[in-house]
Amino acid sequence: MSPLVILLHGVGGSPADMAPLSARIAAELPSARIAALPAAHPFDLGPQGHQWFSVDGITEENRPGRIGAALDGFFTAIRAAQAQHGARPEDTTLVGFSQGAIMSLAGCHAAWLAHHAVAIAGRFAPLPQRWPQPTAVSLVHGAMDGTMPANHSRRAAARLGELGADVRLDLVPRAVHMLSPAMQDAVLSALRQRGLASN
Repeated sequence: MSPLVILLHGVGGSPADMAPLSARIAAELPSARIAALPAAHPFDLGPQGHQWFSVDGITEENRPGRIGAALDGFFTAIRAAQAQHGARPEDTTLVGFSQGAIMSLAGCHAAWLAHHAVAIAGRFAPLPQRWPQPTAVSLVHGAMDGTMPANHSRRAAARLGELGADVRLDLVPRAVHMLSPAMQDAVLSALRQRGLASN
């Protein structure tokens, strides 16, 4: 079964934001099926774009509830894409940026969705107390990210390691909160480690 790579954009974005990364994955992994999904809801802080949950007035206290409330819609979207492509969780890799990464981490903590999740500039909220799924996790973060500080991925890697998860952390020097070529390089490296891209 050829792999399915599901790309998930950040808050206020659209699937088009993932096009450069999609093109690089397609070039290196021509057998892959690639699906870039829109988040479930219109962005509520701008005239266009999508979101899984609102960041209007978000705090550390209310963030977990907003993520939790968005999970059912996230599960529906991922499973619909898998059904469309005839893919199973063991054939699926989730690659999320920012809010897409947050939802990928939360979703793969709560359910068996994918064998590998690549979380780019994401975080847990809160850090997990257990990691019940067999999903491997690759954390990619810009070391100079001022929007989503890299310490979120450092803490996530440490916690997942404590829980016995298969986890990889790649901090990209001088990178900020965007899908730069250097960040894309790190994503492709993570996919190669899982046998999903050529050298």
